[in-house]
Amino acid sequence: MCGICGFVSSAGWPQATLQGMNDVIFRRGPDGEGLLHTGPVGLAMRRLAIIDLAGGWQPVYNEDRSVAVVFNGEIYNFKALRAGLLARGHQFRTHSDTEVIVHLYEEKGAALVDDLEGMFAFALWDARQEQLLLARDRLGIKPLYVAQLPGGVLFGSEIKSLLSTGLVPPDIDWQAMDEFFTYTFIPAPRSIYRAISKVPPATTLTIDACGNVHPHTYWQVPDRAPEQRSQDEWVERVETGLKRAVESHLVSDVPVGAFLSGGIDSGLMVAMMAAASERPVETFTVGFGDAGASFIDERVYARMIAQRYRLNHHEINVEPHVEQIIQDVVAAFDEPFSDDSVIPSYYVSQAAARFVKVALTGLGGDELFGGYRRHLGVRVGDAYARVPRWLREGVVDPVIRRIPEPKTSSDLIDHMKRFSRASSASAASRYQDSMSSLPAHERARLYGRDTAARVDAARTADILAGTFAGFRHGTSVDRALKTDLRWYLPDDILTLTDRLSMWHSLELRVPFLDHHLVEDVMSMPAALKIRGLKQKYVLRKVAQKWLPAPVINHRKQGFEAPMGRWLRGPLKELMQDTLSAAALGREGIFNFAEVERLQHEHLDGTRKHSKLLFSLLMFQLWQAQHRQAVTARPAVTFAA
Repeated sequence: MCGICGFVSSAGWPQATLQGMNDVIFRRGPDGEGLLHTGPVGLAMRRLAIIDLAGGWQPVYNEDRSVAVVFNGEIYNFKALRAGLLARGHQFRTHSDTEVIVHLYEEKGAALVDDLEGMFAFALWDARQEQLLLARDRLGIKPLYVAQLPGGVLFGSEIKSLLSTGLVPPDIDWQAMDEFFTYTFIPAPRSIYRAISKVPPATTLTIDACGNVHPHTYWQVPDRAPEQRSQDEWVERVETGLKRAVESHLVSDVPVGAFLSGGIDSGLMVAMMAAASERPVETFTVGFGDAGASFIDERVYARMIAQRYRLNHHEINVEPHVEQIIQDVVAAFDEPFSDDSVIPSYYVSQAAARFVKVALTGLGGDELFGGYRRHLGVRVGDAYARVPRWLREGVVDPVIRRIPEPKTSSDLIDHMKRFSRASSASAASRYQDSMSSLPAHERARLYGRDTAARVDAARTADILAGTFAGFRHGTSVDRALKTDLRWYLPDDILTLTDRLSMWHSLELRVPFLDHHLVEDVMSMPAALKIRGLKQKYVLRKVAQKWLPAPVINHRKQGFEAPMGRWLRGPLKELMQDTLSAAALGREGIFNFAEVERLQHEHLDGTRKHSKLLFSLLMFQLWQAQHRQAVTARPAVTFAA
């Protein structure tokens, strides 16, 4: 819906600071803005008008204006909540979903979040208590950042809002940098800046006028024993829950479209949208020119769905001119981020925004139902670990290590080698290895001596392995899926889609992450998610009623880019310039000899290093933007 920002300041930060914070997130809401600056608090928002187009301006107040809120997101059950509040005597001035928040707060305080169904980040000022309440939704669909400073607390939907004040020390968090080069993103609560933190999903922060912060976790990824129901019961429950979620996510006063990849998740979602919609659904599919033989063109499957449901379907062919958009992509994130899905996500968001303000996406289906190759690897890995060690380590593993890397875009051989390398480790360590760009000993060679001394590789690994090991119930597959929901989904996938959709002033909604559906599906036995080698088994059963057989049965592609080819082609010159000895020597962060070796091996096809090289490229491009911003910022001193 928009972007929010603001502060609580005992130092008396001026309205000009608040206005500057709001101006830099213009793309999140070009339809208007709203501000409140009174006493120690400043609240601001940018509006993307979707619900109550005429009356939904913010901040929104309660009846006596003692409570004010700025809000980013959508509350899908707001009509039911509003009816109940009206029956209990509350008075409404608007028809927006935002207004239910202030009235629920009057009744329940911070516990109001328990009643909300949807995606949200909001800031609520209680003038009587002189305290600010910040909240983020259960799955982390909407972002929220904070910086606790000597003069107060800053918050915002994006890092750039906080940086724009000139109040945030620009010091890099080197441990966060190591996390980025391990996972291609920086997990919460860290950001690349030591002074800025991500508010974790399902968290509220209560902040008093002196800047004291009190966090509270109000929801957890479910971790309980699986429920034993028949397959038919689970198929019916999943279908009913997903239909409910899709229908609830259609609430809007503007047209709603959808991203359609040609796979099961988005196909099933779009089919249910079409069944619930009175007019043809606008859908958008991306394909790649010159992607290589290992990449499937899923547009043919998207067309099958479009024909069956008479969709208004749009195809976007992405030619490999990614060097023209890469600086925009870097600017959208404000910190290093290198999931290579950024390229197709940028283009499909750009295309969809020409037609709609809101689009639904099938994100979350893989995390719920076991759709990634690594999920199958966890299941196979448990079985392989039972093979006698002498046979694994003395016969099979040496053979796998000798398989040459392909010159195509395929990651299959790389995944096989990772699988072999970690076969004797714990399930948690094996999963951590499958998610890492490269092991700790190889990362150490990547860094210069001073950089290596600043990071703790064991702490970086424990982010994922510790999360995995902390879940008590279910199989290794169950714990992998729970780990993805708590960690990978909000900090990688949802961060990616939020930044690149909002860069184009487009709101994305994710019905698979309806928290009721999530709670239900996470109680399903893993054997119904991956049966044998068949992934997303129950979801495929649901899809049989809704989708053509070729859509259900074709090999999964995934929403990724042919980065290996692009780094040898259209991105080659940019990579070589950005990762040259002169460029790397300016900061002294990396060991140029190692970076040069990685480039040579990738370019001559000896070994594929696309993930790591793209991470290096994106880090250096971010570093250049960061350096420019720091040079341009005004000198600021903190008030006592």
